Amino acid sequence: MKKLADLLEARLVLADGDAGTDQQLCLDRGYDYATCRATAEEKGYTPHIPAKASKETPLPAPGDPGRHPARRWVVEVCHSWFNRFRRLLIRWDKRADRYLGFVQLAATLIIYRKLRHSLSG
Repeated sequence: MKKLADLLEARLVLADGDAGTDQQLCLDRGYDYATCRATAEEKGYTPHIPAKASKETPLPAPGDPGRHPARRWVVEVCHSWFNRFRRLLIRWDKRADRYLGFVQLAATLIIYRKLRHSLSG
């Protein structure tokens, strides 16, 4: 929560719609503070933050239309794919160029496997 402004300023890649359209920002319940919403709006984002649970407003039951669905973020999914390669999960290589080579090889294998499954199914 405290580093949200720094995170939004440090973005290196600009999206296609940065020319003047609103950018959507999806955050989890940990960012449900007025300061986070204000920071996101200052930076030109439309924040989508589910409300925290409290005694007055408990979370809706699973399957309720008012409950935000649980989603696994793209970064977490990619980390889990890379963690299947033990050599990357436990780094044995001391030289950065060799480690980078294995990261690139793992990325190539992940893409190949995803494409193979999508073309055969």
